[in-house]
Amino acid sequence: MISNYTTNLENKRVISITGDESETFLNNIITNDVKKINSNNSIYSCLLSPQGKVISHFFISKIDNKFLIIIDDYLSDDLIEKLNFYKLMSQVDIKDENLYNVVFTTDETIKLNSILDFKDPRIPNFGKYFISKKNENLDINLEDNEKYYKLINLYGLVDGIFNQIQGQYFSLELNMKELKAIDFSKGCYVGQENTARMNLKEKISKKLFRLNNESKLISGEELFFNNEIIGKIVSENPNFAMIKMSKFNEFNDKNLKTQNDIKVKISKPNWMN
Repeated sequence: MISNYTTNLENKRVISITGDESETFLNNIITNDVKKINSNNSIYSCLLSPQGKVISHFFISKIDNKFLIIIDDYLSDDLIEKLNFYKLMSQVDIKDENLYNVVFTTDETIKLNSILDFKDPRIPNFGKYFISKKNENLDINLEDNEKYYKLINLYGLVDGIFNQIQGQYFSLELNMKELKAIDFSKGCYVGQENTARMNLKEKISKKLFRLNNESKLISGEELFFNNEIIGKIVSENPNFAMIKMSKFNEFNDKNLKTQNDIKVKISKPNWMN
């Protein structure tokens, strides 16, 4: 963990959902249960395609009767479009809030004049987020975002590579169950059928892992163990791969090889079962 690090995440946006039916509306669409949200608890969640593949991921908090979705900027317009598509006759209002800063810190002593704050719900002690109005003076020492994404990648989280794999993989393949983004008891949502079936039958043939190698790898390149294909690189810089799970324990801590004979190892994070 990087200590005493604080940054303004300028590539984050905030979307608000209000209205009498906002709770039901969100729960009918996203993977997690917004009823879990309170003044001390935010959630991590996804929006899936009808087939169950991840098309966006985000945090959700709540202040008064307003749900706030905190999402990467490049995903926000598409999410707003999808939410409006599913809105139909629901009594909800979806608004792009451009008046907020999203500040991340690993410094537990930091206090900001914010409308709300929450701990990252994915991993214990990962860090904390503040949502503050842009006209508020952030009277603290702010660093750039580089260390934030180093942390994200170090912990094997999907944020730094999602633009390379968006819409291609199922939520369980991207470790969303382990990251507490899915509630399996709340009822139906978009993509729920395939997600529930895969979880019930434990049919997860491959999963996303960070690779312990700083060398330049090639996205799409296959990985080998004992001359058998066991995965495929899906991201370069940072290096991530989709790894077959059928014989995972045989090669988890062993050297793998790329097609170009570069040695790599899988980095299995502590939060993964």
